[in-house]
Amino acid sequence: MANNNVTSAPKKKSHGAEIWHRFKKNKLAVIGLIVITIMVLAAILAPLIAPYGFDEQNYSETFIRFSPKHPLGTDNLGRDILSRLLIGSRVSLTIGFIAVGIGLVFGGLVGAIAGYYGGTVDDILMRIIDIIMAIPQIIFAISICSALGPGLVNTMIAVGIAGAPNYARILRSSILSVKQQEFVEAATAIGASDFRIITKHIIPNSLSGLIVQASMGVGRAIISAASMSFVGLGIQPPNPEWGAMLSFGRTYFRDYGYMILYPGLFIFIAVLSMNLIGDGLRDALDPRLKR
Repeated sequence: MANNNVTSAPKKKSHGAEIWHRFKKNKLAVIGLIVITIMVLAAILAPLIAPYGFDEQNYSETFIRFSPKHPLGTDNLGRDILSRLLIGSRVSLTIGFIAVGIGLVFGGLVGAIAGYYGGTVDDILMRIIDIIMAIPQIIFAISICSALGPGLVNTMIAVGIAGAPNYARILRSSILSVKQQEFVEAATAIGASDFRIITKHIIPNSLSGLIVQASMGVGRAIISAASMSFVGLGIQPPNPEWGAMLSFGRTYFRDYGYMILYPGLFIFIAVLSMNLIGDGLRDALDPRLKR
C-alpha cells in the first residue's frame, strides 16, 4: 500500500502576510488602526450620518452644552457641533493624507535623484534641503500659504511642500545603501535606463522607512493644517475644519469651553492614532524582527 502519511511542508507566508502578522502583535498600533479607520469611514459617510447641516443655524438653540438633539452641544449660532466635527473630519483627514502624498512625490523625487546620482548633484540638492529644514516646518507652511492665499487646495500644497524635505532625506539615505546591491548592478549591466532602475528597482526596495515616516506625517499634516486655520490662513469659515473650529471657539473659551474641547480632542485622537500606526509599522517593517 502507498504511504499516505507524508507530511507536507508548511506553506510559506507572503511578505505582506509576515508584515501584517508582526503588526498585529503591537496592540496599540491595532487600536490606532481601528480608530483611524472609524474616523475615515465617519468622514466618508458624514453627509449621511450628520444629524444637521454643517452651517444650519438655529438662534433659539445657541450655547447648548448637551441635549438629546445635540449630543455635543451647539455654538453661538446654534449650529450642531457634532455635525460640524463630522463634516470637518472630511477636510482635516483629506488635508492630512493628500498633503503627505504631495510631500512624498516632491521629496521622493529629490531624494531619489540625489541618492542615485550622488556627487555634485547630491551636494547641491542636499544643501538646498538643509536650508529649507533650517526653517521650522509650520513657519515654512505658513509662508507658502501666505503667498498662495487661504483655501483647501493651497493649504494642502503648503503643508505638503513643507514636509517634503523629510521624505527626501529618508529616501536618499535608503537609496545610498540599496544602489550598492547586486540587482542594481545587474540592471545597470544589461543597459536599463536610469529612470527604470530608480523607479523599478531602487525605490520599491527603499520604501520601508518612507512608509513609516508618511504614516506619522499624516498626524503632523493635520496639526499643521489646523494651526494655519487657527491663525486664519487655512480653511475659511463657514467651512468646518477642526483647527478653524478651535479658532472660532476660543472667543467663548471661558464660559463655553466645550466649543474648543471637542475639536481639540478629535485632533488629538487622529494624530495619536496615526503615530501609533507609524510605530507599529516601524516594528513590522524592521527586518531585524523577522523570525
